Formats: sequence, C-alpha cells, structure tokens
Amino acid sequence: MNKKVLIWTIVVAVAIGAFFLIRSLTGTSAARGPGAGTPPGGPGGVKAGPVSVRGIVVQPSSFDESITLTGSIMANESVEIRSEVSGRIIKLGFQEGGLVRKGQLLVKLFDADLRAQLAKARQQLKIDEDKMRRYAELKRVDGVSTEEYEVAAAQVEMRKAEIDVLLAQISRTEILAPFSGRIGLRQVSDGAVITTNTLIAVLADEQQLKLECSIPERYASTVALGKSLSFRTRGRDTMQGREAVIYAIDPAVEASTRTLKIRARCKDSRGLVAGMFADINLPLSTVSDALLVPTEAIVPDLNGTKIFVQRGGVARPVFVETGGRTPTMVRISSGIAAGDTVLTTGLLLLKPGLPVKTEL
Repeated sequence: MNKKVLIWTIVVAVAIGAFFLIRSLTGTSAARGPGAGTPPGGPGGVKAGPVSVRGIVVQPSSFDESITLTGSIMANESVEIRSEVSGRIIKLGFQEGGLVRKGQLLVKLFDADLRAQLAKARQQLKIDEDKMRRYAELKRVDGVSTEEYEVAAAQVEMRKAEIDVLLAQISRTEILAPFSGRIGLRQVSDGAVITTNTLIAVLADEQQLKLECSIPERYASTVALGKSLSFRTRGRDTMQGREAVIYAIDPAVEASTRTLKIRARCKDSRGLVAGMFADINLPLSTVSDALLVPTEAIVPDLNGTKIFVQRGGVARPVFVETGGRTPTMVRISSGIAAGDTVLTTGLLLLKPGLPVKTEL
C-alpha cells in the first residue's frame, strides 16, 4: 500500500513540475514578442546586400558555325576472305600482314577428285564427238536416221556442259585476291578443313583511307559533295589536324538515329590505320551577327538550357537555344538579345529575383 502511494506521489510531482516549466517558458516568449529573437536586418544585425558576380555584355560578332562529330577511319576497300566451298587447304599463297596483288592466289583447296572427274568427262567427250562424226557420215547415205544423229549431237553438248560445271567447281577451290592491298592475320593453317563460314583473313586496300560519320538530320541540308572537313585521331603523333573531302552522302536519314551518314576521302593517309576513332569538325556557315556567351554561363536544366542575365539589378533565368560552339564560347540562337548582361560566375548561388552586383 505504501509503495502505491509513493508512486502516485512521484507522478503528481513530475506533472506539477512540468506544468510550471511550460508556463514559465510560454511567458518568456510572449514577453519578448514576435521577432524578438532575431536582430534587425538579419543574423548579426547586418542587412543582406547584393551578391557580387561577374558577367559580360553580349555583342554581335562573326562566328564560323560548325559541329563536332565522331567517326571512324575506313579502308578504301575491305573484304573478309572466305571460301565458297568446303574443303581441305593444300596451299596458302600469302604472308600474314603482307601485300598482295589483284588476282594473286591466296588459298588452294584439295581438288584431285574434281580433276579426275574432269579428265573422265573430257575423255568421254572425245568418244561422243567421234560417234557424232560417224553418224554424220552415215546420215549422208541414210545409214542412220536424223533422230539418231541429233541424239549423238546432243550428247556431245551435254558432255561439254558437264566439263564447264567441273571447271567452275575447280575454280571455286582457288581463292584469288579481289583487289590489291594488305592482307591481315590468317585464321587458318595449311591442311585445315574449312567451311563456307570459316574466316581465313581480312584484305584491305589502305592506299586511300576514308572517313565515315553521321550528322544530325537538322544539318542535312548544309552538307554537299566536295565540301571539306577537318578531323583528328587519337594516339601518338596523330593529334595534328587533317583534312578530308566529302565524296558520298547517304540518300536517306536513318530512322532509328535520325542521322545522315556521309563519307569523305582523307587527303593525307600517313600515320592512319583503318578502324581509328576520329574527332571531326564540320563547318556549316559563317554568321555575321552571332551572339556568343562563355561556356561556363550555360546551366543545364530539366526543361532545357538556361542562362542568368541581369535585368533591373536582379538575376533572371532565361531559357535559350544553343547552336555551334568553340572550346570556350557557345552561340545562342534565341532567348537573349544584343546588349543583355549575361552572368558567368556564382551561378549556383543565383535565384530568380536575387539582387546582384555585376563586375563586367
């Protein structure tokens, strides 16, 4: 019984103490009044001033519009060497990585059985031709009928056709170089049995290299045959700028990527290897009154691209459309006008309507 009384006494004491504590705190806040805890003018009693930033005044200037693309170096001609028929290799007529001439024998397959059939067919042809000549002499004296002579003549023609078929089959056991060039590493050895799916080697003509790339469809009307472009490849001693001339344009835009494929011939192929990655600069046109802003002024946004301009002493975000660019400047095609002050620093601190002090 005494234990219960003690517990209730403690509970009542805690409740009374909490009541008086809350009341004292409430009274103190009411006495100080609203805003009493914050000194006038913000924390520390100092009024906040405009944010100091840097900016530029946009002025029209001449600009060579161009786009940066990526592409690949291609051989003038390239083909995978494969056999038209299955068989066993009895001769390899090339050296890995060596030069070959057009028409040079690259691979010879076993054909002894076909040559035996060819010899048999040629011998049979002689027999049939002799038979046809005898029938021709007998026909003059009505020794054989016209039908018998025609059957003999047809047999001769059939033998000739069989020989042509065998010659074609034998020719398919020889793989010749379709053009002059450099052949790559061989994937087979002498004596190997290959099929029509077996890759033997790759032959490429590297005397005149080509450059292939795809451009966005909105620039399709700006490219033309004979137009020059510049490019760079990556690697030691290949960073110097090179030139190429467009010689072919795809007739249609690729539906899946909305790009147009073009090819250009490299003016100087020294130091280049087919398959290299290339950074391409394609000139489009010269704009005499382009509005350019520094690249650091561009702010990516979920709704597009924006920049901050100073208007009336405060920062204002403006959504813009960008065009071509250089390593340091970006052309703005719409959204701002000449004479606008574009802010270039402190962009992470800027908010719409924030007072700013711009240093030009």
